[in-house]
Amino acid sequence: MFTPNHQGIKCPLLLTPVVALILALTGCQQPAPKAPDTRAKDETAIRAAEADMAKAVAALDPAEAASFYTDDVVGMAVDAPMVQGKGNMQKYFEAMMKDKPEISWKPVKVEVARSGDLAYSWGTGKVSVKDKKGKVAETTIKYASVWKKQADGGWKIAVDTMIPDPPEAKKKAGGDHHHARAAKKSKHKVK
Repeated sequence: MFTPNHQGIKCPLLLTPVVALILALTGCQQPAPKAPDTRAKDETAIRAAEADMAKAVAALDPAEAASFYTDDVVGMAVDAPMVQGKGNMQKYFEAMMKDKPEISWKPVKVEVARSGDLAYSWGTGKVSVKDKKGKVAETTIKYASVWKKQADGGWKIAVDTMIPDPPEAKKKAGGDHHHARAAKKSKHKVK
């Protein structure tokens, strides 16, 4: 025989006001405010750090130059083994600075992530070194650096790479004479 169970009906009726209250309270909560946009200030700080690092390199100060890197930095250059760690980066600078090079660079672009914890910079520069006879060899370079914001709010380089421009880049600036000579010899026109 079927008998209605009034207890089963009471339970959902009692929970309805509680659920409604929870939904009302969570619907009234405001989203957490966004962190302030500090990208312009951070870009200025990174450009200043690049300028300070350039001064340290120009002064041939390997310890100061290495101070702009994170402890776990990775440095990459053409025809050189990867450099890992700030201590090894300082050793790299010590070896490089024995030849007393003149190195200069300037960032072309610095972009900071909206999150405010990572940024990159890239730019161009030149390296001049005198050989034993006093002849100066100059190389133009391009570079890219990944910057990481530190706990103190400062910025340090986490990944760094420098790439020398090939010697052919200078020749192409004055025209491609090799192809023109080859075309003359083969009697084909250069397109």
